[in-house]
Amino acid sequence: MERQVIVQGEARSFAFFNVVIPLNDNERYIITEKDKVIFTIGRKNRKPIIVREYPRDFGKEWGNSFVITLLPEETARLPCLLFQMQLTIDIEGLGEEIYTLVSQELEVVAK
Repeated sequence: MERQVIVQGEARSFAFFNVVIPLNDNERYIITEKDKVIFTIGRKNRKPIIVREYPRDFGKEWGNSFVITLLPEETARLPCLLFQMQLTIDIEGLGEEIYTLVSQELEVVAK
């Protein structure tokens, strides 16, 4: 995937469609309210500066699709740097089975 670019002070939404969980049995895993799907933005190998967790902080559409929206106030506080954007799932929220679904570079640029 290519790098995502966002502009400081502008709202931005990220959509992840038909998220597939990498299980061994070729069966499609349906994400439930027991699972934690976590969206983060942060510098590599550092604590994330934005953390959103499903179902509390972002919407889910049917078909294992998710939409996360950052408000203008949130993007305005992001420094102009290169970040890592990730979407992970913690199956049943127990911290035992955690899979990275999306890992992508995110660049923040000045308005």
